[in-house]
Amino acid sequence: IKVLLAPELPEDLLSAPRGRYGNASQLARAAHVSVMSAFRFVQQLQRDGHLDASGSHLRLVRREELFRRWQAAALRRINEVPMRFLLRGSDVRAPLEQMLDSGRACLALFAAADALGFGFVHGVPPHVYVRKFGPASLSAWKNLVPAAPGELPDVIVRQAPSPESVFRGVVRPGGVASADILQV
Repeated sequence: IKVLLAPELPEDLLSAPRGRYGNASQLARAAHVSVMSAFRFVQQLQRDGHLDASGSHLRLVRREELFRRWQAAALRRINEVPMRFLLRGSDVRAPLEQMLDSGRACLALFAAADALGFGFVHGVPPHVYVRKFGPASLSAWKNLVPAAPGELPDVIVRQAPSPESVFRGVVRPGGVASADILQV
């Protein structure tokens, strides 16, 4: 979906190839997925009435309904843990940026919206997506520990709902890794 929508969105809001694709094979190459996966995806979009293939390129239609379905699919339970930085001084920005520079994390939810210039919530700890969630993946950040019950977290670490989609679309507003506008 992101690859099909990319030509309509500014590059600073979505990192994806920008082209027009006439068939599933072309879409597969651009999205770096198998032709079979792209073929099934295109078939499903056509079956559900979300793809207009009558022109020279694949074009999404009935987008509002498609986005509602996409959003509903993303509402499943997500693993997340409130965390604190051990060494942070008075400002959490430096250790947070260090975490985001690792290539294994990016801003999520309200923090990503704020970084992209669409913020509307203030005063909550930033959420950060990670590719994999678990002790092994979190141990890479030795300065990060789970917040004690009742302790205000510095950051909330959350398993990315669709890691490939999240991390392929990462943008860098102000040099900081952030989920793209569609993910937000």
